[in-house]
Amino acid sequence: MCKTQEVNIARILYDAYPGSDLLPLDPDLDCLDFETLLEKVRGSSIGDTLFQFLVFEIVEGGEGTLDGAVRVIKRARDDVDAVLQALVRARRGRAEEHRGCGKRSPRPTDLGIWRCRDCRRVLYRSYRQIAECGTPYCPACGRWMELA
Repeated sequence: MCKTQEVNIARILYDAYPGSDLLPLDPDLDCLDFETLLEKVRGSSIGDTLFQFLVFEIVEGGEGTLDGAVRVIKRARDDVDAVLQALVRARRGRAEEHRGCGKRSPRPTDLGIWRCRDCRRVLYRSYRQIAECGTPYCPACGRWMELA
């Protein structure tokens, strides 16, 4: 009979975390299981508060289970995304206030021209807007637009 192996959430978190090699952790010793990782993170200052936050959220909100970890990380992602969108809107609002304050209007070479493949609608977006928001959807038919 095959014995099922439990998923090591600590090692998954460590391996997936960007820059984990910079953390003062030995993955072979400190990521044996989630309890060991939690003690290491609680007991010493690892210098990365986001990693600490993820560990604490998985333990407290996710009860240390894989399903719970997925649930709390998705919720954290949604919360961070909501804050990011508010900051982007605030920055856009600030840019709108400064229109006409002596800043030049964008030249045609400063804009990306987006065309809908289906309805042929055209949008003009600055490269900064494209970098912030990505590829636009067509406001008429809701499909992805293409850079013309």
